[in-house]
Order: sequence, then structure tokens, then C-alpha cells
Amino acid sequence: MTDRRSLVKILAGATLLGVARRVSAQKVKSVTVAYLALLPGEDRSFVPNFLRRLDQLGYVDGSNIRLEFRNAAGNADALPALAQELVRDGDIDVIVAISTPAALAAYKATQAIPIVAFTAVDPVASGLADSLSSPGRNVTGIAVFSEETTVKRVELMRDVVPRAVRLGTVTTKVTSGAQSLAPVLETGRKLGFTVEAINVDDPADLAKVLRPEVLAGFDALVFVPDVILNAHMAEVIRMVGLSNKPAIFPSPDWVANGGFMSYGPDYSDAFRHLISQLDRVLKGAKPGDLPFERPTKFDLRINLRVAKALGIELSPTILARADEVIE
Repeated sequence: MTDRRSLVKILAGATLLGVARRVSAQKVKSVTVAYLALLPGEDRSFVPNFLRRLDQLGYVDGSNIRLEFRNAAGNADALPALAQELVRDGDIDVIVAISTPAALAAYKATQAIPIVAFTAVDPVASGLADSLSSPGRNVTGIAVFSEETTVKRVELMRDVVPRAVRLGTVTTKVTSGAQSLAPVLETGRKLGFTVEAINVDDPADLAKVLRPEVLAGFDALVFVPDVILNAHMAEVIRMVGLSNKPAIFPSPDWVANGGFMSYGPDYSDAFRHLISQLDRVLKGAKPGDLPFERPTKFDLRINLRVAKALGIELSPTILARADEVIE
């Protein structure tokens, strides 16, 4: 006959075994996350960090998480069909949308599946959320508010080339709208610039649109965040270099690849926060209850070698502000 003490041990062991099994089941429970992007280039730049951060949080592709990658090959008009395909054909638990066009396409396709988005513009103004603090819908994520950092880029360019008059801003169909252009136009005019947009309708025409004869009509260039231009970074930098015009770009990778200056959010840090948002949603949080986060770290990079080639002498104040100066 089993004595009372043995029985207690048996019951306690059974309880612990049950808890262990439940914990184990939670660990191996698989979820499916769709990653929707405008360009394959976004996959190359974001995905390694995406997978690394997921691994740090305990998600292993093919084990307890299944990842579905879709990109529109640079054609924003193809995003709605891709989003609808994911919703219709896939057993998707969460959609990660990289770029505002991808987020809008995903939201149009579903108001039921949670969406964690990385957006360049105000998600409230673009119709993705009721407010930043209480999105109220099925979308949350990181809102970069690129229009605000664009204002800073225009101000920096005025400090760098105080006598410049004609300011050009290069856009594609992704950034030719009022939300992207208005900050450049308004701030530029307040600072004494005459601002003109240089539109790249087709990336195949980059060399033609940015040829030295065209850029010769400008004193300086300001770039807004644009995933299409980012995918053609090397060619853009080459054409701007041929023009011998100072240009400020939205992220450090432009400077690392030969651009003059950059100012913008620390995208690596912002992306880590995005994955943390995804983790919370996968654990049961509702996107509508999770505030949109904004970047808290910003980065100024200067390529001093390019500055010297342009004949620009930077003030000690600007150099002191830089997070990194490449000599």
C-alpha cells in the first residue's frame, strides 16, 4: 500500500510533468509570419537581422516559426495582389509589412490578421491607425515620421552650404506624394532655397535623370527615404558623384558606400523594436492596444574624404555633432 508521503510525491511529480509538457508544447507551437516587402533589396538588408533577432527571442525558422517572404520586385502596384494572396492562401498568424505601401496593402487585404509595420510616414494620416498611442485597429509597429528627419536634413544642408540657392530632391513614385515632398518644399523655402523635385519614374532611367547636365542646375541635393532609390544605391551615388554636388542621404549605408552625408533614425535599433512588437503580438497582444513606437536614436554621418573632394570645409560644430566621420 502506498503511504501518504509517497502518494504526495507521485501527485507532485505528475503535476510537474504536466507543467513541463505544457511548457514544452508552448515552445514547439509553430506560428506562421508573412514578411511583405516592396523590394528584394529590403529582404537582403533586413532579413539577416530579422532572423537573428527572432532567434534571440527563441523563434527558429522551420521549428516553432514558419516564415513566408513576399516582395513586389519594386512594383508598388503589385503589393495589393501579394497581400491578398497571403491572406487567401496562407494560414498566416501575423504579417510583417516593410514600408508604408506594403503596410497599406496588407491592411486593405485584411482587418483581422495582426499586422506589424515599419512605416516611413504618419500611420494616422495614412489611415493605418486611429492614434499612435491607441492604434485601435489590427496594425501596430514603428513609425519613422521621415518628414521630420527630412526637415533636419534640409537644415543641415543649409549649414553646410550657406550660399546654396537651388535645392533638388530626388523622388520616385513611392515618394513623389505630398507627405514626402512637403517637408522639403516648406523647410527649403523658409531657409531661402528654391526647391525642385527630380522625378525618377522608372529606375531604368536613373542614369538619364541624374546625369551631370541635369544636376548641374542645382547647388545641393536632399534625399528622402525611398526604398526604390535604396535598391539602386551604388548607381545613385555614382551619378551624384559625377555631378560634384553635395548631397545628404537618409541613412548611414549611403555614406559607407561613398555618399557625402546622412542623417536619420538608427534603423538597426528601430528594427529591433519592430521585432519586439512582433514578439508581443505572437504572445497574444492585440495590435490595436500596442502603441506605435517612434525611433529614439538618430545618426549623423559625414564622409570627410568626399567633403574635401567637393571643396567643402565643414565647421567644427557640425563635425562635433557627427556620430561618425569617415576620413
